Amino acid sequence: MPLEIKHIYFTESELRKALVNFSVLNKKHIRLEDIQESIVDSAESVQVSFLVDRALQLENNTVIFSNSEVAAALLAFCMVSKIPLPRKGIKELHANDEKIYLKIQLDQEINFEKYNINNMIQNSSGAHNKSK
Repeated sequence: MPLEIKHIYFTESELRKALVNFSVLNKKHIRLEDIQESIVDSAESVQVSFLVDRALQLENNTVIFSNSEVAAALLAFCMVSKIPLPRKGIKELHANDEKIYLKIQLDQEINFEKYNINNMIQNSSGAHNKSK
C-alpha cells in the first residue's frame, strides 16, 4: 500500500487572512488591520490567538481560535486557493517553531493482482511492432 504524506505550510499572512475570513462565521468580525500580533500555542493542540486593537473592546484584547477552527479556516483557504486536497486523506493541523502546517496522509489501496508490469511492456512493444 503506497502511503502519501503531504505537508502544506502557511505563512503568517496566509494564516491571518484565513482566520479573518473564517471569523465572520463565528461573528468575530475582525479585520487584518485590527491584528497587532499572532500567537501560536501548540502545547497540546494548535491554537491561535490574535492580539487586537483595544478599540474593538474584546476581552483581554484577544481573539482565540481553537484547533478545529484553525484547521477549518486553512482547509477553506486551500479550497479557495485551488490547492488540491484529497477527500479521503487524514488531515491534521500541526505547528513547528516557524510555521503552521496541514499534514495530509493518504493510504492508497492497490489491487496487486491486477498489477503486472510485464504484460504492460509486452502490450506496448507489440503495438510498436504492428505499426511497422
